Amino acid sequence: MTIFEYIMVMVSIILALALAQLLRAIAELFTNPHRYWVHTLWVIILVLFVVQFWWAYWDFNVVETWTFDLYLVVLLAPILVYLEANLLVPVNRGEEYDWKSHFKDIYRWFFGFLVLIIVAAIFVSVIFLDTPLLHPYRAFQITLLALSFAGLVAQSDRAQGIVAVAYLFVFLISQAVVRMNLGVLALQS
Repeated sequence: MTIFEYIMVMVSIILALALAQLLRAIAELFTNPHRYWVHTLWVIILVLFVVQFWWAYWDFNVVETWTFDLYLVVLLAPILVYLEANLLVPVNRGEEYDWKSHFKDIYRWFFGFLVLIIVAAIFVSVIFLDTPLLHPYRAFQITLLALSFAGLVAQSDRAQGIVAVAYLFVFLISQAVVRMNLGVLALQS
């Protein structure tokens, strides 16, 4: 087992826990009469986000020298994603949970974590993968960061809905245009 594979085991465990939490909630969200479409869309986006994150971590296979501080930095984003998943769909809730009220209670924390995740992803790819700051993927990351800030300040249901739909659209386009192949940020560095 290589050091990269060893480290990816921990990354995979953390992301799998986040994914399990989100998938467990999906069936409940579709059957709960108190669901909120914006919240449900964010759960779906976060499922895609977790899957993409695991895919993107292949970029780190080019790292030749692993140190404990690099290991901790690499774990930062998966830990934030896990916290994001648990914030969005907490474990302790009743059967008739009001998801709209819940989202309104946590949306600032949710988008704050989302901002941190994107900033961490940019930082890690620039510092540890030597990916250029002006890499084409940055345009998508900056757009997603701007949408995250918009979600942080938006208070109306309509604005939150626009942010969620726009985020999904930009995220899917970014994956189709840039992230379809493994190691794309590491290969173009």
